[in-house]
Formats: sequence, C-alpha cells, structure tokens
Amino acid sequence: MFDIGRLLGVKREMDSHDVIKTDVYRYKRNTLASGLALLSLVFECLYFMLFYSLLNGTYYSILIGGSIVLNLAVLLITFLSSEGVKAYNKKYCIPLLVIAVIQIGRIFIYPTDIAMGGGYLYPESTYEITAWYFGTSLDQAAVSTILIIYLVLSAACLVVSAIVGYVRAKQLEVFTKHLEDGNISIDAALKELDAQDAANKATPAGEVENA
Repeated sequence: MFDIGRLLGVKREMDSHDVIKTDVYRYKRNTLASGLALLSLVFECLYFMLFYSLLNGTYYSILIGGSIVLNLAVLLITFLSSEGVKAYNKKYCIPLLVIAVIQIGRIFIYPTDIAMGGGYLYPESTYEITAWYFGTSLDQAAVSTILIIYLVLSAACLVVSAIVGYVRAKQLEVFTKHLEDGNISIDAALKELDAQDAANKATPAGEVENA
C-alpha cells in the first residue's frame, strides 16, 4: 500500500547514521527550507520590478493598487514563514503553499493580459505593452514570458520549501519522541559508528577489494 510518510522519509527505520544525522537538526537551523523560501522572494522582487516598469497607462487603476498590496503581503508572509520553517515549525509550511497557489493564480491576471495583447482585463482597450528593464527594452512577448517564468519559479521554490520544511520538522518531531521514550540512544549510535570506523581501519585495503 502506498505510504506517503515512508516516501517522504518521515516513517523510516533509522540506523546509526540516520540517528546522528537527525540529531544534528536539534542544533542546526533548517537553512535549506528557509533559503528556498527566500529565493522565492528574489523571483517575486524581479517580477514586480519588471511589472512596475511597464510603459502602459491603462494599468494605472485600482486593480494595480490591489497588486501592490498583494506584493507586500507576499513579501511579509513569505519572510515570516521562512523564519518559521528555519526553526522546524511545520505550521509555517501551510502559508508557503498558499502563497505558491497565489503566485500561480497571478499568471492568469496581468501576464495573461499582456500575452493576449490587451483586452483581457480591459475589453474596451487594445494596447501595445513595452518595458524598460535593467537597461533593456522588452517587447510584449518578452515581458509576458519573463513575468510568467518569475511567478512559476517563485511558486516552485515555495512548494519545495514547504515540503522540505515539513519533512525535516516531522523527522525531528518523531526523533525527539523516540529519544524521550528511550527507543533511540545517541551514545549507542556513536559507539556503533566508532566500532564501524575501527573495523574499517583494521581491515587492509587489499582485503576489502578482494572481498
């Protein structure tokens, strides 16, 4: 039967190497999950830097005001969530996934309107959209493509951050419970690894190759 817990590594048989590796989580921050969340913010910043460089007065409406508020919310929530997953708090994985869905949903607003050449958001208007971005003039096709890529990359980083954050937080939670129950011993794991290292050093390299 398919078990998502075993697939993600939450439910697993732990050997000495796994015990020591997971024990490190108690003293080391989850920088991978946090870093991925922060990387999503880099793509988010690149997105709105390009979007707000558009040379199109039609977009200067109340809708773009909502877009500004949304950008600020994405920045704030993602940053706070990155700090949460860094501390192995799996609850912060939920807002990361919510923001990822929002990022994908945003593709079907302004980027889609730009790709369709106008008339999607404002049916009575048809306009040519250009942008001046990092000293380069971009046409309509380039603008829509780059905006979509930024949103997709941002969403992908958020999803992976949420998965990594949840898996490691759950692993640490299960590990701590087993440690408190006495089912796992750090000292025993260290002794076993030391014994393995001693055995490997005592075995000549030629015998290992012949075996």
